[in-house]
Amino acid sequence: MLGVEVKLTRKYVETGQMKIVFHPVLNHGDYSIQAHQGAECAGEQNQFWAFREFLFKNQHRIWKHNAVEVVKKLGTEYGLNVDAFNTCMDEQRYATRVDKQDDLRRTRGIRLQPTFDINGQQVIGMAMFQTLDGIIQQSLGGN
Repeated sequence: MLGVEVKLTRKYVETGQMKIVFHPVLNHGDYSIQAHQGAECAGEQNQFWAFREFLFKNQHRIWKHNAVEVVKKLGTEYGLNVDAFNTCMDEQRYATRVDKQDDLRRTRGIRLQPTFDINGQQVIGMAMFQTLDGIIQQSLGGN
């Protein structure tokens, strides 16, 4: 899915035609909460999207141990400012925000992963770039 996101970002986000909003899915308890908080903490260092991708690629490591400690270790490996990142994680600074974002996702009827909501039209499941591109083009008034 990350490859499709890169293409969408280049074609639409970087040209100012759309924005991507990521809603956490907290279906895996504390593991999900800590991973999403890690992305938010990395966002304080302008690394939300890149670190989120790094977490996706390393998610298998989070499920096996203390989630906070593993996310902090991943932050170190990624090259974040360790003191600032660890403080953010220790404070659980984004716990309320992540929980509210998950509530919003549920309120909007988004239950399955991944789900793309393009101006109210939901595409559920893995989707090819061409599929999403067509829906976005239609939404923007193109062909």
